[in-house]
Amino acid sequence: MYRNSRNRVKGIIIKNLPLASTETDAERLLCTFGGRVVRCEVVSVSSGGKVVKATFDSPDHAQEAVNKLNGQDYAGVNLVVAFDNKESSSGNSGNSGYGPRDRNRMNTRNDVSGSGTTRLYLYPTIDLPVRLMVPSGMVGAIIGKKGVNIRQITQETKARVDIIRSKENATAVEKAIIIYGTPLQCSNTVRQVMDTMIKESQSASPASYETPPLKMMAHNSLVGRLIGKGGATLNKIMEDSKTKISISNLQELTIFNMERTINVKGSLEACCKAEEMVSEKLRESFRADMCSLTQQYNLFPGLNHASVFSGLGNSPGAQCLFNVAMPVEVTYLYIPTNAVGAIIGVKGKEIREISQLSSAKVRVEPARSEDDQYRAVYIEGYPDAQWIAQWSIYHRILTEVYNGKGEVCLTSEIMVPSNMVGRIIGKKGCAIQDLELLTRAEIDVPKDVKANEKNEVVVRIKGHFFATQSAQRQIRFMLYTAKAMMQYNQRGGMQGGEGREGRDGRDGRDGRDGRGDGRDRGPREMGREMGRQMNGSRD
Repeated sequence: MYRNSRNRVKGIIIKNLPLASTETDAERLLCTFGGRVVRCEVVSVSSGGKVVKATFDSPDHAQEAVNKLNGQDYAGVNLVVAFDNKESSSGNSGNSGYGPRDRNRMNTRNDVSGSGTTRLYLYPTIDLPVRLMVPSGMVGAIIGKKGVNIRQITQETKARVDIIRSKENATAVEKAIIIYGTPLQCSNTVRQVMDTMIKESQSASPASYETPPLKMMAHNSLVGRLIGKGGATLNKIMEDSKTKISISNLQELTIFNMERTINVKGSLEACCKAEEMVSEKLRESFRADMCSLTQQYNLFPGLNHASVFSGLGNSPGAQCLFNVAMPVEVTYLYIPTNAVGAIIGVKGKEIREISQLSSAKVRVEPARSEDDQYRAVYIEGYPDAQWIAQWSIYHRILTEVYNGKGEVCLTSEIMVPSNMVGRIIGKKGCAIQDLELLTRAEIDVPKDVKANEKNEVVVRIKGHFFATQSAQRQIRFMLYTAKAMMQYNQRGGMQGGEGREGRDGRDGRDGRDGRGDGRDRGPREMGREMGRQMNGSRD
């Protein structure tokens, strides 16, 4: 019935899925029809059950799933399964899931619960990885001799596994394992890692053997929703999975480590069930936060919003979440002289931690004179590195100098090409006034200051952290886009002119080709130029 009209659609919608079922359960059910489920997520929850959207790697497997699952009894409920027609109409059916192109594209999802109301979701289609902490003594068993065991695990589960073993944490009691993939792939990998740990514990001490706990890591911003009001959500997970779950205290958090540990104790089956339920709740909270962050993108253009969540920097797609290539930036942040000690720390400990946390070059410049009340902090890095480094400095000053009271307002300086100053000021100062209203920062563009040897002038920005960050991002993004457009117009205009010469002159065919080349190559040249800016700035 469906084969002739909808055989190109890879996405399906499952309604009436029982509330106790997780995304992993749904994906496990769909995998019985062969093929690969490239994406599976819960899009709405109501008293009638969950609604799940899933995407197969081929239309044939989607066709088979619809034919066999529609009307089938699952846990006492008749499932309603249909094709996802919105996927076909939006043109996403050929490239859905976790592929590189899909991660750079914003995803819109409408409510399909049948309630009559439409909700628009807007967030990048990357998902939260599962992060585990395992004893250092177990890492060798998990990897296996010459990596045989970990290679077998990844081949069977189709997940990507990163084991963090750097020189900095060589003596650490526990090591981090990060797992990327679909919910089912991640859960299957967790099961095999737990099984390996259990076998290793049994062989090491058969007499005093205990099932090792499952330790998961989650950002503090997600843990509150995992616990729920009065612990209701966490208690429900423990009751359904027959496990005991504890979460590390807030007092253990620092500005450099916002992660909390989720300890799960129980049998292997119980721990795996709890992991599925905990991971689903964390993913749901993460997607909601990404939706909110994406809506704020216009206020902070060029910023990698995924870096707000610790541990996502290495995830596939997080580096190019918004597909905006930005070069390395330099900012001078002026701090009170009495705050220099708090920023540098004993033997430079604090400033080294700030640099390591942000992946930016950070140093305190020498004083220009003995009477200087402020010292400049040199910060060099990409937009997300600038954000983290400046936030760390603001936070240190607030806690160490102001004792956690009041609002810290600092002045920052960025260099702007002299030929771009007019764009920032605007006609009769309209542009800079609008910018100050938008960002709530004080922006000063000196009028009678000579440019330096690089033909750049200083723009000073004063305000609290979010005001200065917003102003910096707006100004830099304005400069990047203006420069790219100027170069595009020069190259595209020249090619277009050649085309018009051909059309109006002797050879009409050459004219049409020239004009077409000018139009087609323009956007590509803009993208390449942004990449050249980034690479050139690194040098």
